[in-house]
Order: sequence, then C-alpha cells, then structure tokens
Amino acid sequence: MDTVSRTFRGCTHCFKGQCKSLSQAISSYIRRTGQSIVMDEEKDKDMVSSLLEFKASLDSILEESFSKNEAFCNTIKDSFEHLINLRQNRPAELIAKFLDEKLRDGNKGTSEEELEGTLDKVLVLFRFIQGKDVFEAFYKKDLAKRLLLGKSASIDAEKSMISKLKTECGS
Repeated sequence: MDTVSRTFRGCTHCFKGQCKSLSQAISSYIRRTGQSIVMDEEKDKDMVSSLLEFKASLDSILEESFSKNEAFCNTIKDSFEHLINLRQNRPAELIAKFLDEKLRDGNKGTSEEELEGTLDKVLVLFRFIQGKDVFEAFYKKDLAKRLLLGKSASIDAEKSMISKLKTECGS
C-alpha cells in the first residue's frame, strides 16, 4: 500500500494524466477481482461475505493510499456497482438470504452492536444492486417466515433493518 500511496501523491503533484491511468488500473483490478467473486456460482454461499471483505479492503486502500480522493472514490464506487450487477438478480437474492441468516435466532450469540454493524455493511452492498425489487421480494418472504415462526434473533434488529431500508429506498 505504501507504493500505491507514493504513486498517488507523486501523480497528484506532477502529472494529472497519470492519475487517470492509475484510476483506470484500479478500476480494472476491482472489476477483475470482483468478477471472480460474483461469477463463481460454486461459491454463491460465500459471495456476500467475500464482497463485504473486498469492499472493506477497497475502503481501506481509499483511505490509506488515496486520502479519500473523490475521483478514486468514484472509480471504486462505479467499478463496484458494475461488478455486483454482473449476474443481474442473483446478488440481490443472495444479499437477502445473507440478511435472513444473520437475523435468524441461530445467531443469538452475536451482540446487538455486531449485528447492527453487519446490517450497516450489508446496506452498503444493497446500495449498489440494481435489482432492488428482487431483493425486496426475497427479504419480505424471509422476514415473514422469521416473524411467523418466531425465528428472529431480535425484533429490535428487524425494526432497525426495516427502518434502514425505508430510509434507503425513500418510502
């Protein structure tokens, strides 16, 4: 990361065109790496966890190496949005299933703070997906099952997630 940071500082002080080249290289890396996560159907059950880890590493690089530069922030955002939608509706479905797993009572060992942090991170992925209607259908079905069967880990967490989704979707 030191090398990336030094390259970035050097290109911002000397040659603006090099920043564009660096931005294109970052975009290419994100799309290539992300494609291997999203397109591997055999690893669907780990896709959301892998995307969360990848996004966290990109955020760390953005902060440590690029000083949260807006141009690089947009490059990361655009590239991540592209890669998460490579398989149309599947990521939306898997994000809903991931949330279902986290909100089930089998995760009672998880503290409210940890659960809330996970929900916030998943919400970041939700912002990137284009198939929000697909997500909504799966999420509602899973929510109904959790509530009707008494399988929810926390009613407060359920309310919190619904509130976050309402805020995100504007309704």
